[in-house]
Amino acid sequence: MAGIAAAAGVSVSTVSRALSGVPGVSTAKRAEIRRIARAQGYLADDVGREQNRDARTAGRITAVIPEPDRWVFGSILAGLHDVLTPTGATLTVYQGLSGRERAKLFEATALSRSSDVVVLVPMPHRMPVPDVRRLGVPVVVAGSVVEGVASVGIDDVVVGQQATNSLINGGCTSIVYASSTDHEGTPGNASRRRAEGFESRMQRAGLDPSWQVQVPFGPTAGQVAAEQLLAGERLPDAVFASSDDLASGMMSAFRKAGVRIPEDLSIIGVDDSPIASLMHLTTIAQPARQQGHLAASMALRALQGDPPSEAVTLETRLVIRESTGHPTAR
Repeated sequence: MAGIAAAAGVSVSTVSRALSGVPGVSTAKRAEIRRIARAQGYLADDVGREQNRDARTAGRITAVIPEPDRWVFGSILAGLHDVLTPTGATLTVYQGLSGRERAKLFEATALSRSSDVVVLVPMPHRMPVPDVRRLGVPVVVAGSVVEGVASVGIDDVVVGQQATNSLINGGCTSIVYASSTDHEGTPGNASRRRAEGFESRMQRAGLDPSWQVQVPFGPTAGQVAAEQLLAGERLPDAVFASSDDLASGMMSAFRKAGVRIPEDLSIIGVDDSPIASLMHLTTIAQPARQQGHLAASMALRALQGDPPSEAVTLETRLVIRESTGHPTAR
């Protein structure tokens, strides 16, 4: 899908919307994307699609995703497409919904009537497992590990511990945890659990975990978070940001203010998205696209009458780059 996006000059999430048939892409751009996808062998021709209509009708998968422009969610969605497109199953995407909008969607019977399997990306905040089971169709969760539900994700507490350990081992004692809320001002499950990992490792090292910054999600979140710290009496030794997007925005703001990274301040993110490599950002890498692959495989099993129930936790790893100092150099 990345090749299609590059050829069309758009993002992967835009390609996903165009190929899924959901709103948000102009008619001309949608036609161009489909032409490129067909030329690259990503889409079957119209005759093939007509012949597979019955198979698609019997394999209707609906994905519900909050912000597809976030790298992790867009990568999971791309992973779903990687696996599902060759099978002929249809994938409908509801995206950009707030928590309340998603709750209303789940309450409506139309979702279960129009879907054979529902994929939640990720598990909605404060949605109890019994509510998931009451949807009336098999449910798979990607981006969150939910016991008792077919799901795939990472251990975000471990992520918080890995990032914090790296900074402590680098000689940092004053560390800030920076995160962002969703559109409704509520911290997501991943951010909250990464904070738990941060706090546990800080306390274990005898350090104060109370210095935390939380800002609204958006394109200027990193700048806002950095400005809050710059306005204080002193800067911390390091910042653990809950995502690469947030970390990169903070890095840019700090550098504009004359703060040297990592000489004056170390910073680490989460995801290992392309921006991390571009910004030489140390990060905790997560296999986002693989989560989409596994969730799609679970959905296909459900379509075949063998709905899975296992919760799969994938490993994360520390990727050291130039935004954090070596223990012997600090």
